[in-house]
Amino acid sequence: MLRTRFTFAVAAAVATVTLAVAAVAFLVVRADLQNQLKQQLRQQASVVHREARHYHGHLPTGWVPPHSDRFGSDSPYTQVVTASGTVWAAAGDHGLLAGDPAAAQVAAGQRGAYYSEATLGGVRAMIFTTPLGPALAVQLAVPLNTVDTQVASVGATLALLSAVGVGLAALAGWAVARAGLAPVSRLAAVAEQVTATGDPARRVEVDRADELGRLATSFNTMLRALQRSLAAQRQLVSDASHELRTPLTSLRINVELLADDPGLSAAERQQVLDRVVAQVAELSDLVGSVTELARGESGPSAHGEVNLHEVAAAALEAARRDWPRTTFAADLEPCGVFGSGPRLQVAIRNLLDNAAKFGPPDAPVEVSLRAGELTVRDHGPGIAAADLPHVFGRFYRTPSARGVPGSGLGLAIVRQVAESHGGTVQAESAAGGGTLLRLRLPPGPARPVRTPEAALTGSAR
Repeated sequence: MLRTRFTFAVAAAVATVTLAVAAVAFLVVRADLQNQLKQQLRQQASVVHREARHYHGHLPTGWVPPHSDRFGSDSPYTQVVTASGTVWAAAGDHGLLAGDPAAAQVAAGQRGAYYSEATLGGVRAMIFTTPLGPALAVQLAVPLNTVDTQVASVGATLALLSAVGVGLAALAGWAVARAGLAPVSRLAAVAEQVTATGDPARRVEVDRADELGRLATSFNTMLRALQRSLAAQRQLVSDASHELRTPLTSLRINVELLADDPGLSAAERQQVLDRVVAQVAELSDLVGSVTELARGESGPSAHGEVNLHEVAAAALEAARRDWPRTTFAADLEPCGVFGSGPRLQVAIRNLLDNAAKFGPPDAPVEVSLRAGELTVRDHGPGIAAADLPHVFGRFYRTPSARGVPGSGLGLAIVRQVAESHGGTVQAESAAGGGTLLRLRLPPGPARPVRTPEAALTGSAR
């Protein structure tokens, strides 16, 4: 778990720092205690030098400084070493500290004073060897057992404090991790519940403004988008299944009629086949419209700078090809928007198809583009005022349009494209009859016009 890893990480970091500090403190304390012993040895050496000055540089053979107690755990030890390596020690102490060549070199003036450690009578000791007089050196030893005991005590104390510090740090890290990661735990619980139930209606409580609060807010935003998408998907599936049922039933009846009645005349058979072809085309249009709606709901398409007048000109060219009996009169002003060219062309083409479908063949469809607003006006029967608010709904068809082929999804696709581009679409009754559809899009930069002027102004076909 993240909380456990965070706790271990904090404990490890604190342990590393604590151990480093404890090690430095231990070394400093030990060095300080040893320096105190060295200072004690130097003071004793000064006392020995004062005693030796009484002999004016001519110490008698076998001389040992007075007041040299027998070496033990609490008493010092002093001996004299000659340049030849001979040791002068108090009675009973001979052999306690054997002479060494380094001490003889100090006595001979070949080496300076130095400190060393040795074991005297089973007791560890620090030894200070320093010149005493001509061809003589003195060695003073003090036991290290007191220092060792103090160093061991300090080490144990530092180890205990380090252990307590690491434990407290781990406990504090666990508490901080628990408090800090609580929003993550709530987020994980909501995510698990949404996964288990498939219902994105749950939300994470947001009570902070830091990075975790932003994460929870973003997660809630994602859940809301998912909830809207699922609701739209379910509605689309429900509506599509309802709308598909009628043409599929009719198609099945006509196919069964062809299969069950071989005695149909050629004219009757052709009539049934024509109905089948028309119903297949209707199903194809319906499936294409449903696919287009699903594509729009799956997420935003790639957007960029688009010349809206060029997109409208391309849609007009396709509409003139598919509706050869309808006149499309176009007045397109150069206009740039930020969006998806293919999706905008689908929306404009649906507006043109809708106008051509309901307008009389001998009346023109008037198309105008000004300042990011595209208007398409037909001269058909128009739309009743009660139906105007609903014409952009999915599968909605006015009573007067139910006898005209179509799926009722064309204008729904237009609204979806408009909203995905930050725009709007509106239907209204035109003066003098017919319907006026307005597609408004936020304006953007337009590139130089590349289409011929004839494509912009339009001509009857």
